[in-house]
Amino acid sequence: MLSKKIKLSLNYKQELILNTLSNEHRVLYNFLLEKVKDNLDFKQINENYKLFRNTNNLTINSKSAQNTSINLINNIKSFLSLKKKDKTARFPRRFKSHIFFTSFMLDYNKGCGGFKIKDNKLELNLDSCKNKVIFNLPDYLNDISNDNVKTITFTKENDNYYLIFVYQEESKIKKLNKDNFLSIDLGYSRLVTGCSNKENIKIDNYRQVKLNKYISVLQGLKDKFKKGSRRFNKINSKLKVKKSKLVNKQNDFLHKSSRAIVNYCVKNDIGKLVVGDINVKSVIKESNHFINGLSKSTTSLGRFKTLLDYKSGNEGIEFILVNEAYTSKINCITGLIEFDSSLKNREFIHGDLVMDRDVNSCINILKKSGQWLSQDSIKNLLLNKMSELKL
Repeated sequence: MLSKKIKLSLNYKQELILNTLSNEHRVLYNFLLEKVKDNLDFKQINENYKLFRNTNNLTINSKSAQNTSINLINNIKSFLSLKKKDKTARFPRRFKSHIFFTSFMLDYNKGCGGFKIKDNKLELNLDSCKNKVIFNLPDYLNDISNDNVKTITFTKENDNYYLIFVYQEESKIKKLNKDNFLSIDLGYSRLVTGCSNKENIKIDNYRQVKLNKYISVLQGLKDKFKKGSRRFNKINSKLKVKKSKLVNKQNDFLHKSSRAIVNYCVKNDIGKLVVGDINVKSVIKESNHFINGLSKSTTSLGRFKTLLDYKSGNEGIEFILVNEAYTSKINCITGLIEFDSSLKNREFIHGDLVMDRDVNSCINILKKSGQWLSQDSIKNLLLNKMSELKL
């Protein structure tokens, strides 16, 4: 997102309208603030702003009034968060009198936000589109249009009126081939196993065996001492540091892994990323805790999918989540449930062909996404060379 701020040159009528809108936002904000002091209920704020706007026949549109209520909620949340650390923190104050301009924001909202941009002019709708006020925009704003604008904000500084645009930058993303695919199976021993038109890839799970063991030792020592004692506090402080270190290492690994996959897709002109939507709760079972060593990163698979989603979207890669139920049990060649999905089984045998369990899952995930694969192409995917993706 980009932002651009311009100075407005207004006539008397336009200035009067902006001051009226600003004052209505101020009155609405102060009204909601008084209501929420008695009952800190964020859901009720939504009802109160609608009631106040309709009762008092305010000029501001509903979406703009909603932005003011959201602004109040964010201010209250900031206060509640600050109050935990600083007991002197004060509840949000009322906006000052009408002589001080109250900034207000409007969303474009696909044309329903109360404004439109046309021929280098900004049309602001008033009274449910019955009346309009038009502002002239400078010529250098030709990169801002209804297609990419997100919000506009009116503000006043040193007796000058300004307009702030927030808009989406024109896409400079390279168009990737949607026919090329990368299917990914997320797992326990390997974080990622992927098969593509060219080769199969893998990323082994990041196992902090020593750090996990050290945390377990500290946890055991902490349990031996009385809560609040000097030794308890000393060990507990060490434990917090080590746990924080473990989380940071895991997050760093997930970011690097997701970035490596997206870079691999861009480098090999892969425009479709198909990911198995793994159910983490089904993986983290009591019987699985010590298979292939202790692994805590399975609890972060949900975060990993989110990272893949937004990073692939930024590069113009189509991201598809597929329910991967039974993909480990189904034989990708015959399409029948023939295998045991126990985590101990790493390879399956079909005739003379030895199949990697995770590659078999990748192919089934790809087929579930709607990708048509012939028998020859399936066998080629199974026989592709497996390479480790460097982070």
